[in-house]
Amino acid sequence: MRKDGVLVLLLVFSILIMLLPSMTVALRSQSKTTDGFSAETTPPDTIIWETIGSPDNLDPHVDYEAFGAWVLFNVYETLFTYPFNSSDTTPSIPLLAEDLVISEDGLGYTFSLRQGVTFHDGTPFNASSVKYNFERVMKIFDPYGPAWMFAEAISGGQAVEDAVYGYGNGSPEHAAAYDNWKANSGAIIVLDTYTVQLKLAHRWAPFIAAITCEVGAMMSPTWVEAHGGVQYGQHNTYVDEHTCGSGPYVVSNWTRDSTIKLDINPLYWRTASARAEFPHAGEVNHVLILTNDDTEARILNVSSGRTDACYWPVTHSVGVWNGLNGSSGDGTRKSSNPNLKLWCQEPTYSVSFIGFNLNPYVFSSVGTVQNPFVVKALRESLSYALNYTSFIGQAVNGLGMPGQGPIPKGMFGHNDSLFMYEQDMDMAVQKWNAAMAEGLNGILANMSYRIDLRYRGAGENAARPCMTIKNAIADILSDADTIQPSQPLVVEVIAVQDMYLPFDWEKLFMLYPTGWMPDYADPDDYVRPYVMSTGYYATRIGLAVSEGWNSTLVDGWISAATEELNPASRIALYGLVQDAIVNQCAYFWTYQAENFHVESTSMNGYVFNPMHEPYFYYYWKSTGTVTNDGFWNPVSAGVTIASIAVIIIVGTAVIRSRRLAG
Repeated sequence: MRKDGVLVLLLVFSILIMLLPSMTVALRSQSKTTDGFSAETTPPDTIIWETIGSPDNLDPHVDYEAFGAWVLFNVYETLFTYPFNSSDTTPSIPLLAEDLVISEDGLGYTFSLRQGVTFHDGTPFNASSVKYNFERVMKIFDPYGPAWMFAEAISGGQAVEDAVYGYGNGSPEHAAAYDNWKANSGAIIVLDTYTVQLKLAHRWAPFIAAITCEVGAMMSPTWVEAHGGVQYGQHNTYVDEHTCGSGPYVVSNWTRDSTIKLDINPLYWRTASARAEFPHAGEVNHVLILTNDDTEARILNVSSGRTDACYWPVTHSVGVWNGLNGSSGDGTRKSSNPNLKLWCQEPTYSVSFIGFNLNPYVFSSVGTVQNPFVVKALRESLSYALNYTSFIGQAVNGLGMPGQGPIPKGMFGHNDSLFMYEQDMDMAVQKWNAAMAEGLNGILANMSYRIDLRYRGAGENAARPCMTIKNAIADILSDADTIQPSQPLVVEVIAVQDMYLPFDWEKLFMLYPTGWMPDYADPDDYVRPYVMSTGYYATRIGLAVSEGWNSTLVDGWISAATEELNPASRIALYGLVQDAIVNQCAYFWTYQAENFHVESTSMNGYVFNPMHEPYFYYYWKSTGTVTNDGFWNPVSAGVTIASIAVIIIVGTAVIRSRRLAG
């Protein structure tokens, strides 16, 4: 930067430091008013939370995205849930169920239900409610929703699913299959008022985990029937926008892309028992979730006390993270801002992979050509050449850990001793030379010594996986010991828009970047799509046809692990699966994302869990003071020059005055 530029920057910073208090006051005067109070006069029983985007809808049986799941987790309840005070994702806590007995053959699940539970409209919860809700899932069966998680396991459910995906939900075939399932499958049997039995089509170990997701949420049958009932293959527009569960909160207002208001359920059935363990349970009576797509404004609002929490992206981590590693403690340990709490570096279950296309032929600018990635030594070479630390730094600002196979760290079944590739250019060159000895040069000649790496979308983020591979190839070729192709190799990174989907379905791309968040907390939800030969991503990359892969053997391990109810036996089987897919070098296991969660210091009760966002019922607020008239002192906070740059950006955003991509 030129000297005069530095002087201008220092002058701007000096002016901003002087103006920040008055800017904050001016900003506060423009605060939204909701239900008669502004954010600055928020009562202690109210939380104001800013984020981005909006739920698709509020029906847990059809909604299939993270924002809606967060809201619905606070409104609806399932038969079992996760521990409330830890990051444990075992669905081991009876919620609407009191007890469960699994039959000796693993097919019968008999639930004893809680008595005295009522829905928000006063309707009693009982075994008939469970039957009604699961039948509702199957009758609507949104093909883009979570119904498959229940249908594929329950007795007779596969026929209903096949009709939906073969002919469409709401089709005559769907209606006929559903009617037959309901009448003849014996899948859901009400044994008495508070006992219900579910029968599975086959042993399926993840069943409880699957119905702990929102697809297993219970809503009032009386309320649904009073507002349009259930129609074959159709959303109920009223239920899409309103709620009536048994949980601690009710959605009292939803303005799409603006505001969601949650109010406490004053007759919540769990109040007394919850307070015995969590004395502050139920102290938050109102939650306002506000949509604000302006990152700098969200950051300033929570920093100045206008809001209580916000979605703070990892790209702006320097503005609050002091760089400490290890435990986040109570949220104050890693925060450079005395007004904020920060939890970060806890491993989530969100993972990023890049799949090699393993099919014999791929699309190139010179036509359909032989695929160089069928040579395993080339895949190994690139795996050693990849700079994983740099990739994580660019993709998630360093808040991620290198991937270690398909099952994320922290989840049941993960093998922490599994082999991991690290950047090793000597090994990268050695494997490249082995690939050349195995015929790579001839394949490159068939491609006219040109590799086209296509990606969907626009911008640096979309292009990053392909650019990373291009750079890895360049690093290998620049080594003096590398056996060079007979002609100079050209690697092009090309954006594709209109023709992406046809190319995708025809498996003509060389690389398949992908990310994955779990539907249910079980390794089956990862190995089935990525490793089983019929899985979504395994099919795309051509895993079954790749040299050295034994689909019969590995698919057998996956199926056996799915049906095995003994945890130790399941872990052993998943160990075999993970070893096989890592040894095949079919994917770059690029990174597993880490948590980054920011709240005001007045907030208490947050516990990180990879399977759900904050649970408001256990929150409470303490009285706190915002320093510097609503803005923290960057000098006393000990922030870096980079942090000051973020403050400048935030300040200028005030003067000038979605949803996280998967």
